[in-house]
Amino acid sequence: MRRALLPLLLAVLGLAGAGLATHSLHRAASSALQRATEERLRGAGTTAARTLEQPGFTPDAAWLRSVVEANGLEGALLVDSRLRVVLDPVGPAARPVDLLRVDATRVRRALAGEPSLSLGWAIGEARVASAYLPVRHAGAVDQVLVLEGGEAYAARQADLDRALHLGWLLSACAALLTALVAWGWAAAERRQRELATRAARGAALAQLAATVSHEVRNPLGVIRGTVELMRERGRDRLGERDAEALEDILGEVARLRRLTDDFLDLSSDRPLAGMDLDLASFLDDAARAGRAATGLAIDVESPWGLHIQGDAGRLRQVLLNLVANAARAGANRVRFQAVAEAGRVRLDVADDGPGIPEAIRPRLFEPFATTREDGNGLGLAVSRRIVERHGGSLALLPTRPGATFRIELPQTEEAR
Repeated sequence: MRRALLPLLLAVLGLAGAGLATHSLHRAASSALQRATEERLRGAGTTAARTLEQPGFTPDAAWLRSVVEANGLEGALLVDSRLRVVLDPVGPAARPVDLLRVDATRVRRALAGEPSLSLGWAIGEARVASAYLPVRHAGAVDQVLVLEGGEAYAARQADLDRALHLGWLLSACAALLTALVAWGWAAAERRQRELATRAARGAALAQLAATVSHEVRNPLGVIRGTVELMRERGRDRLGERDAEALEDILGEVARLRRLTDDFLDLSSDRPLAGMDLDLASFLDDAARAGRAATGLAIDVESPWGLHIQGDAGRLRQVLLNLVANAARAGANRVRFQAVAEAGRVRLDVADDGPGIPEAIRPRLFEPFATTREDGNGLGLAVSRRIVERHGGSLALLPTRPGATFRIELPQTEEAR
């Protein structure tokens, strides 16, 4: 997790720097645009005002309309000192000024001889850029020329504002994406560490199991031989309770022997007896053994002609483990279903029992993972190890109801 924090921190700092740079560029561009707008409006207004000040010039609506069109304006007004319209290219004259359209304060400033510009103020949702220029006759200001740039002049500023907002939005999305990537990286790294730790623990456990199994097998053989000899020699003299005690000892010896065999399979210590197996016949044999051992109904669905290479005894052990687990879980029927797919054989072992509890699923194939008080939790771990040693895989499918295990094995070259 700590390794993911540094790139995440650097990414956040980089995004913050990019955001500040975007904001600075926006301010610089806004200032430049404002200066250009001021110069454009001031130039158009100064030229028009000088024309109005020429002796003998009589303006009309057509002339004012030409000023509007030539400078790309939205409108223009000629206003007198009483705030009445003298000339309007699109409306009647000799009417009071619409104070929602014209800034009376700026008109008064212009009548005092001070030109001014209003940039970016709004009427409703319409952004307005306007210029107020004094018009002199006989040396005195008696009229004000109002030029309205309107949305045409303010649109570029709106575009800049939208670009800034988009930039911040993209930066936020990039920050979120970076955080998600860093979180995913950290989660993947954590999973890798967990898998590595689990693998190391499993390897150490397997090695320990193999060592213990080798050490235990010989004493178990001695115990079994001694008990069997005692049973044979004392057959006529042993009481019923003594005979039952000897049988119990032999049963426990057999159980311990099976446990040591599981440990050895888990440690991959025992060699595999590879042979060509006709899958349909092999599954029929395993089904008969499973029926005899558990009493479950076992159906087999397998096309003829599929062959695999493997140790028949070990692979049968895998199937019988799955059948036994189904029986202990309360299933009544098991189905072996095999198909060939892309050079591999896919074998599903499905039962109609209650299924695997969610709590145990993540560690289902780990050694000693079990929900039964009398279970050792080695069956599925050993089964997966046997299948993997055959170049295949064993997995639990997310099916309901019941449990379905999928075994995949390489299909032999001769049968393809």
